[in-house]
Amino acid sequence: MDKKGKATTKGSATKTELRRSRKRVPRWVKITWIGSFSTLIFAVLVVGFVWFFATPRVNLSMLDQSSTPTEVFDRYGQLAFKIQPAGIQQVPLKDIPLNAQQALIATEDAGFYHNFGFSIKGYFRAAFHDLLHRDTGQGASTITQQLAKFVYLNDNKTIGYKLEELLLSIQISRQYTKQQILDMYFNHVYFGNGATGISQAAYTYFGLKPSQMNQMTLPQSALLAGLPQAPSLYDPLVNPKLALQRRNEVLQRMEEQHYISYATMVKTQKEPLELHPKTNNLSGIPPQYDYYRDFLYQELNQLHLSTQMLSQGGVKIYTSLDPQLQMATYNVINDSAYYPTPLSTATEEIEGAATFIDPHTGGIMALVGGRQNEYTYRGFDYAVSTQRSPGSAMKPLVVYGPALQSGQWNANSALKDGVNNQLSFGSYTVSDWETHPTENGYVTLRWALAESWNVPAVWLLDKIGIQTGIDFAEKTGINLSSPANQNLTIALGNIHPGISPLQLADAYCSFDDNGVRMPAHLIDRIINAQGQVIYQNQSQPVTVMSPSTATQMVALLRNNVVNGIVSGAAVPGHEVAGKTGSVAYTNTSHTDSDLWVAAFTPNVVGAVWEGYPDTTLANSLPQWSSSFPPRVFSAILSQGLPSTGGSFDVAPAAGPDFPGVVPGQSAKKQKAKGQSTTTPAGSSQPTTPTSPATGTNGTTGTGTNNGTPPASTAPGTGKGQTNTNPSTPSTPAGNGSGSNPAGGGTSTTGNGNGTNTGTGGNTTQPSGSGNSPGGGNGPPGVGSGQGQVGPGAGSGSSTGTSGTTSPSAPATAPAN
Repeated sequence: MDKKGKATTKGSATKTELRRSRKRVPRWVKITWIGSFSTLIFAVLVVGFVWFFATPRVNLSMLDQSSTPTEVFDRYGQLAFKIQPAGIQQVPLKDIPLNAQQALIATEDAGFYHNFGFSIKGYFRAAFHDLLHRDTGQGASTITQQLAKFVYLNDNKTIGYKLEELLLSIQISRQYTKQQILDMYFNHVYFGNGATGISQAAYTYFGLKPSQMNQMTLPQSALLAGLPQAPSLYDPLVNPKLALQRRNEVLQRMEEQHYISYATMVKTQKEPLELHPKTNNLSGIPPQYDYYRDFLYQELNQLHLSTQMLSQGGVKIYTSLDPQLQMATYNVINDSAYYPTPLSTATEEIEGAATFIDPHTGGIMALVGGRQNEYTYRGFDYAVSTQRSPGSAMKPLVVYGPALQSGQWNANSALKDGVNNQLSFGSYTVSDWETHPTENGYVTLRWALAESWNVPAVWLLDKIGIQTGIDFAEKTGINLSSPANQNLTIALGNIHPGISPLQLADAYCSFDDNGVRMPAHLIDRIINAQGQVIYQNQSQPVTVMSPSTATQMVALLRNNVVNGIVSGAAVPGHEVAGKTGSVAYTNTSHTDSDLWVAAFTPNVVGAVWEGYPDTTLANSLPQWSSSFPPRVFSAILSQGLPSTGGSFDVAPAAGPDFPGVVPGQSAKKQKAKGQSTTTPAGSSQPTTPTSPATGTNGTTGTGTNNGTPPASTAPGTGKGQTNTNPSTPSTPAGNGSGSNPAGGGTSTTGNGNGTNTGTGGNTTQPSGSGNSPGGGNGPPGVGSGQGQVGPGAGSGSSTGTSGTTSPSAPATAPAN
């Protein structure tokens, strides 16, 4: 009861409440409904106008008679390959299984047999969506309207274009029967993977020839019916899970339209995808271009340009393709000599993929997404669509690049490597992939990157900050927005959702182009059959890092190839820089799941990946196989580039492996000489190594005395003097002394010169001073000689042998 005693129903509203409710309705909602209603009225008026005042008849026979192929040109303006127009392998509607026809109608246009080429309900829904979202992107296409788009050769969604599409669809409905429209649609719609028309699609995905169309099953028919809406997204060879979900949605719509029973729907939805893919040679495109062609379709979709234009003919597409490099990539990726020997437990073939980009334009020069042969369809595109961990190939992007960019670190900075090559960060403990000499646990940044040590990389990321690393990497085009990336393991390539060879090559372009990244793309320009430029690439450069940082990174990555573990990527006649990456299947399996290299010359950046489609312990890569991707890179560029190339503006980074160790000598060699390789704590940026020394007795000096009278000559002796001093710029190494027997004249003091060369001197350094003891050469010592007869000029020389180095105590203050 209300206050006046009147009965009320639970949940009912009073007039005041209704008025308040109405006041809360946003004004834009009212405008939306008014606009939608107006659009509907307008559409009805247009329909009435066209219906009673027929415009000239449209002739769709052009769909079957077009003989002009789409031409794809390379970066040099030369014809690379042609895409033949659709309709070459047409199948009459009577030969297409009824369940395929029903699946398509239930999915694309449930009212197909009852509408006049357009759907009033669909237009109303689309208009409401467009006004709600303030765009014109919502489609309302019937099968007839989609057929009309084939004539217009584009997928423009402007209001003016939609009106033209509407008029044309009405004309088609008046002139052709529903059976004829369905027949033309089935034979001209794009099903993905280069398959235009249902006959090509059935062969591409199921291995069925046109004469075998009647063998197509219900789940296969449902799968094909779900592809035209988004062939790349629902590609069963690339995204089988999404394809299965889409197929089951089609089956559900068939049940809702009473084409199949509920029991049949449930039973069929439980069946797996029935795929028997075959190489699609119906297009006549050379096989080395298959993956490049596939990505061309994908980029068209990303640009909101209809893939139908490729199958209708007369279009000219200019790309960044380098045909020689593409052929070389295809040949090497399909050569088993460039893959490790599989484990005895392997049940699949090791896959490989590679992408090469022009760093100055972002143009994709070559792309091969997997191995293929005449019996096996190329399948999943690992160059573009895979999402795998890049391993240590991520270190330059998320650790070393941002560290150099901060200005606080350089190639000779000391990085902590831990005791026994292991270090803990809270509950996370990281170990190096191989033990290596270190006593106090420090190495230089240059050597840590060259040998791909894990501990220094994680330690450095911890110092610069995880978010700093993420921000830098995202500027290179890598998506690290997932909260799962907020941890130190991203330094080792443990990123989510992963990365593809195309993305990795794109990211490394910024190192090669002076800190600037041009987004990767394949298509430069498109000209339609009427000679109009309908697309022109206008990518804008993105500044990722300073030119100084890029130069330092090139020097470091060049050192990786010249002196580090990426030496296999070297290309005769070309300077190369790069980084490898490998991902252990488990910490105890002694096998790998992914192998990588990202490397570049001054004009080409490439990324190569090898691994199994679905890694298991049985299908994992033998340990120590990381040399194969660099070999692939080297072989491809050796075959695909001219014999000589440009040069970088910077030499490979040089310097010590350890702060305090003689540059150019390995730690193992120096330890064999009895020299220590330890590094003092408290130093993140060591100075040039210096070496006071303790020398043994040197060679006998010679003093010459020109006293009067008489002159006398006698040998002098020289000895190096022990020096103990902090690690500062070199001090005199020792004092030499010369002496002469008495002569017959007045005795004066003469000056002698002694030299003392020592390595690894006995040195003591204060704790935390930030300077490093070295193993270099001290300057000449100052000697003195005494002549007993006359003014003499004595000279002595002393050469000391190696001494010992004494490490400083650990620093109590944190390093910079």
